[in-house]
Amino acid sequence: MDLETNRLRMHQISEDHISEIYKMNCMSEVARFNTTGIPDSPEVTATLLQKVIYDKFLNKRTLFGWAIYLKDTKRFIGELGMQLSAPKYNRAEIHYSLVPQFWGNGYATETVKAALTFGFNTLHLHRIEAGVAVDNIASVKVLEKAGMQREGRKRKILPLAEGWTDNFGYAILKEDGLY
Repeated sequence: MDLETNRLRMHQISEDHISEIYKMNCMSEVARFNTTGIPDSPEVTATLLQKVIYDKFLNKRTLFGWAIYLKDTKRFIGELGMQLSAPKYNRAEIHYSLVPQFWGNGYATETVKAALTFGFNTLHLHRIEAGVAVDNIASVKVLEKAGMQREGRKRKILPLAEGWTDNFGYAILKEDGLY
C-alpha cells in the first residue's frame, strides 16, 4: 500500500528503488546516524532490502518499506520503514532517512505523520515507537513535532561509525488521540 501526503508520495520499496536508496545511504551525513553504516555496494543494499521487498507478498506482513518522492517533481528524497512486533503486542517501530538536500523542509515530519496515520488507522496498532541517537537533534525534533513522547534513554546501545552512542526511545499511543 502506497502512502500520500500533500507534498509526498511514498511507494512500497521494490527493486526499482535500490539504486536511489544505496546512493542516499552512501552520503556521509545520512550514514552518520545509520547503524548499518555505508553499504559496500548496491548488491549489499539489495540484500538488506530483500526482506522488505518480498514481505509485501505475505498474508501477515511484518515489514513495510517506502521510497519517498516529492509529488510535484517525482524526485526521490528518502525512505521510510515500519517493523511490526509480535501480534499480541500490537505495536511497530518506524525509521526514516532523507537525502540531506531535502532536510529542513518539514518532509521528515510529514513522513512520520503519514507512518503514524497508517499504523493507527490502517493497521489498528496500539503503539508506535522510534529510536534516535541522542546527538541527532533534527530527528529528535521531527519525532516530537509528530507528537511522539520521549520515554527513556539507553546508554551506549547504538554502534555508529563514531563509536557507541546513547539512544532516546520515543513512542506514541493510539489513545493519545493525535491520529
